[in-house]
Amino acid sequence: MSSYSFKLRSKKILNIAIPAGLNSLLDIGNIVIGFFLMGKLSEFHIIAVGLGLNFFMLLYAITNLFFVGTNAQISRLYGKKDYQRMNEVLSSMFFGVIILSIPIYIIAKLLYSSYFTWIGVDTTSQLLGEIFTDIIIVSIPAILLKGIIISSFSATGNTKIPFYIKTIITILNLLLSYILIFGILFEPFDIVGIAISNLIVSYIELIILLAFLTKKDIKLKLIYFFNINLLKKGISIGLPVGFERAFTIISLILISKFIASYGSEDLAGFQIGTRIEAFAFMPSFGFMVASMALTGQYLGANKKDLLKQFIYTTIILASIFMGVMGLIMVFFGDNISYLFNKGDRVIYSSTMYLLCVGISQIPLVFIFVLDGAYRGAGATKISLFINTISIWSIRILPMYICLKLNLAILYIYLIILIETVIRGFIFLYIFRKYFDDIFK
Repeated sequence: MSSYSFKLRSKKILNIAIPAGLNSLLDIGNIVIGFFLMGKLSEFHIIAVGLGLNFFMLLYAITNLFFVGTNAQISRLYGKKDYQRMNEVLSSMFFGVIILSIPIYIIAKLLYSSYFTWIGVDTTSQLLGEIFTDIIIVSIPAILLKGIIISSFSATGNTKIPFYIKTIITILNLLLSYILIFGILFEPFDIVGIAISNLIVSYIELIILLAFLTKKDIKLKLIYFFNINLLKKGISIGLPVGFERAFTIISLILISKFIASYGSEDLAGFQIGTRIEAFAFMPSFGFMVASMALTGQYLGANKKDLLKQFIYTTIILASIFMGVMGLIMVFFGDNISYLFNKGDRVIYSSTMYLLCVGISQIPLVFIFVLDGAYRGAGATKISLFINTISIWSIRILPMYICLKLNLAILYIYLIILIETVIRGFIFLYIFRKYFDDIFK
């Protein structure tokens, strides 16, 4: 039996989860900065940036593919202390993504205009959204390559370096966005300003991350090495995650389309609510990264007896954090929403959304932590199966029925609550029943 106490397990988990969660929190902070500044201009700007980012989120399906494919391989090799092979994986994934980012950018360039037309928003929002999206998709190579490096750091349990870098980048983005949007000593760039700012800081962050890989005290190194089989292995591990993320993001976009039929004010409220909720996601994301990294490391070190203890400890810690975040959304959702827009209907839509998702935060913990464990074990098809079936059968289909019946928007948000609770307990049931089969 392990000598790890609950306190020691908690410390190890939090050392990974807190910086990873804060790093992602700053990612969301960059987005919310944009929403806050766009809210000073008009509701059209909020909708444009929100829908533009939803389109851009499709990229994160691909980012997740490479992130998990890299993390699952490197965490096991790190657990085995095979550092040479670890760096061969990092380099193969990195150089492979450089090549693959080119066709990904071209596809995004060809599709974004059709996406805005399909959503069916007003002409002003669509025009602004297309201007914004045309600029930020240029950052696609940087986004993908950053994901490879951050995943590698996370796999070794070193989440502090990406967090420190992200802190600097967030401050820079805030200053640069404000200067470019509203203009200081020159004409304001409006929505173009925030797009240019995000583009610039993405490449600056990539350069800083690359610089850290050259430090002597860091075992991760980018070497002149490329093995297509390692790239293929990473893609094969991450592909179910990529599909799962794609289906999930498409469902989010479809929900935006559903809500757009209620009117621009409800859509603006939904966009604000989802961005506020994203702050609450970040602790869960940090614990998911910890679960993924520790699963790979302990499987690689052949210490399966410790793994189950760490996963349950992660669930307990994450539930405490997310329970608090849920209470904040339930009781203070209207006050927080008011910071972004003062329209009564906008505030109502945002507040009702936050109420429903706030209640579902504990079941959401099961999804995040156990999803991370399955990914760390390379069992990515489990999450694909559960998430895809649950979201599309228990969430999207009932929403579509509500829309056809002209039911109030509150029913749409209640469906999100019910589906999250059901999916969370499905994740927990499968983990408890099939642990030995999954974590081989």
